[in-house]
Amino acid sequence: MAEIAPAGKNKRFYFEWVPDVLFRPRRAFQRISASSSSIWITPLLILSCLVLINILVAGRLTNQAAMMGEISYPADYQYYTPEQQAQYTQAIQSTQGPVFVYVLPAVTALLGVWIGWLILGGILHLATTLLGGRGSMAISMNIVAWGSLPLSLRALVQVIFMLISNNLISNPGLSGFSPVGDPGWILFVGQMLKLIDIYIIWQILLLILGVRLSTGLNPAKSSGGVLLTVFIILVLQAGLSYLGSVLGNLTITRPFFF
Repeated sequence: MAEIAPAGKNKRFYFEWVPDVLFRPRRAFQRISASSSSIWITPLLILSCLVLINILVAGRLTNQAAMMGEISYPADYQYYTPEQQAQYTQAIQSTQGPVFVYVLPAVTALLGVWIGWLILGGILHLATTLLGGRGSMAISMNIVAWGSLPLSLRALVQVIFMLISNNLISNPGLSGFSPVGDPGWILFVGQMLKLIDIYIIWQILLLILGVRLSTGLNPAKSSGGVLLTVFIILVLQAGLSYLGSVLGNLTITRPFFF
């Protein structure tokens, strides 16, 4: 099996590392954790491109539905009051332009990718340092970036599904198991479940492996640090989505936070 060269100081892109990260992660993260250079641009670029393609495909389907007079309703629409249902319908009809369909979702998603990477990388480095890890901030940022590749795969799978089915994804993640009702905590749990799927679990496993190899922490501390960090990020995401839905009674585009 051919070995892939380690990171070079003058090299910027490492697309040849992608298969290793997804299918031979130990070998890949040994290489990543051994490099103190900034090698995070490749996975973030891949994720950003797939996010934009996802937005374009979803926007096209949204426009098609609008031209046919169809409206995509949230899963808990039947629990809205008649006034809320009327407000939702009116709001949807007023947000059919390209700015709302393409520009704002794209900007929101890209901010989610890059700001989410910064926040997760910073919190993860802080958590591992408090647990006694010896890794550097630069290595943590590299690990978080390369650990995001499963999210790129999720975006690609979503694009393929939408192109084949010609339908939007209405219930992402585990949202189908969300409890029903009006209390705020139920709506918050629903937003939280939307963020949990096999790809986020895959990402967590990659992060745990990367933390173990780069910090020297034992399996328990590595797992605990990563799980706590990801839980904080998911709570922040769910909180923002819940707040937006409460304020506007609108379905917010799912961000690609880490």
